[in-house]
Amino acid sequence: MRKLLSILSVLCLTMTFAMATEPQPEAFTLNEKEIAAEFDQLNKIEKYVQESDVTLEELQAENSDLVSGIELSANSSNVLSAVEAPLGIPAFWWGCVLSGVGLLLVYILSDQNKADTKQALIGCLVNAGVIILLNVGLRAFFW
Repeated sequence: MRKLLSILSVLCLTMTFAMATEPQPEAFTLNEKEIAAEFDQLNKIEKYVQESDVTLEELQAENSDLVSGIELSANSSNVLSAVEAPLGIPAFWWGCVLSGVGLLLVYILSDQNKADTKQALIGCLVNAGVIILLNVGLRAFFW
């Protein structure tokens, strides 16, 4: 049993080190001039929309010069769902790793959000399934 666990541990560590790469420094550099230019364009759009009593959809439909080259989306649900996750960890992983405690934490921290609680419950069920399969497999292997 110890040999099997040792071999599995060494295999997991080897794969982890083999898959790891160094981060590229250009991925973490900020171009402040480019960011300022994009925000200037957004500020112009906001000012125009507020002054002329035009909606953003109408402005996009007119193919105005203000919105050319800019992809504006009113759908921000993906961004909000990542921000609302407790500690930035998806609800599934809370349930999968911490089981019932994770399910309870997600229920409390997400203000009783049914979708997140369901994901945490699925994580709990996956955790239980893996434990049962490992238990049955190890008993069959060693008995």
